[in-house]
Amino acid sequence: MGAGGVGGYFGARLAAAGDEVAFIARGAHKDAMKANGLKVRSPLGDVHLEAVEVMDDPEAVGLCDIILFCVKLWDVEAAAETIRPLLSNDTCVAPIQNGVSVTAALSRLLGAKHVIGAVTQISASIEAPGVIRHHGDFARLIFGELDGSDSWRTECLEAACASAGIEARVSKTIEVDIWEKFVFLAPMAGATAFYRAPIGAVRDEPERRARFEAMLRETAALGRAKGVALPDGLEARFLGFVDNLPPEMKSSMQLDLERGKRLELDWLNGEVVRLGQELGVETPENAAVYEALEPYALGKEG
Repeated sequence: MGAGGVGGYFGARLAAAGDEVAFIARGAHKDAMKANGLKVRSPLGDVHLEAVEVMDDPEAVGLCDIILFCVKLWDVEAAAETIRPLLSNDTCVAPIQNGVSVTAALSRLLGAKHVIGAVTQISASIEAPGVIRHHGDFARLIFGELDGSDSWRTECLEAACASAGIEARVSKTIEVDIWEKFVFLAPMAGATAFYRAPIGAVRDEPERRARFEAMLRETAALGRAKGVALPDGLEARFLGFVDNLPPEMKSSMQLDLERGKRLELDWLNGEVVRLGQELGVETPENAAVYEALEPYALGKEG
């Protein structure tokens, strides 16, 4: 559900390995996929699917075993309703998205039995209609049942990923994994968008780096205040990771800002501010970034 950069990449890998995959897309991207198939350009190997099953009406797909839920965060409620006809009693919905509130939202909308937790580590975007560009040499999926139990559906998804050459693992502590990504992603997205600069120009300038570090600490403090077992030294590990990223790397939110598109701001730095107020944790640096970017949150059309 949502065949953009992330959904298009993982869906193409699974389809190329012989799995039965249906893509839900819309607009020029859907039309190009219908006419010319789907291309993935990737350092891990290109893929060209000359024919794919693509449609804009999810109900036409029929019942599904696993749904990779890859829409933007503001589309969660509407997209959840559109996939309801695809759910059998055992269907698994894996939200491959940013933020820390999606699994709870989908559990409320679709029923908790259908939802597992999931995290992706990838940079991918639609380069042109029908063409996905994968940036970097990593593309990972981490997923697991929200209660930490074993299940046939996570085992099946792990096996499908292995057959498709996708790096994947099942996690017994998926909430921790989701929060670890959020602790890194919200500051990364907010800082690069705030400064209109790639990560190299943020980490290498002392004042900018200090703000980024403070945003990391604020976000990690929220997770710990909620009782999430984030590991000690997490912030230092992420700073070391940032120091080894390609200096030209930009966050998806920065790219959306540059293109005049709607931002996931409310679900990233806005979520940090909201949770800080709820939990009594001060988040001044995230709040400053949120306030500065909020006028651009709806994009040019907003």
